[in-house]
Amino acid sequence: MLTHRLNRLLVLSTGLRRYSTQQLVAVLQERRYPPLLRLAALRWLIYWAPLDVTKGAPYLAKRRLVRLHYRV
Repeated sequence: MLTHRLNRLLVLSTGLRRYSTQQLVAVLQERRYPPLLRLAALRWLIYWAPLDVTKGAPYLAKRRLVRLHYRV
């Protein structure tokens, strides 16, 4: 059985897919959100990043490129 806090985190992280790019960047920049939620926002930002930013690179390289592009 999931605790209330973990269940809330799961609901928030799955709901991030509906966030816009600007909202995801805002989640990443604000320290008030838990680290796991910020990590989930980064994953969605990598997923939604345009191909000219990611250049078809592997995941870790995409992650670096997206962080540089959005300055997070």
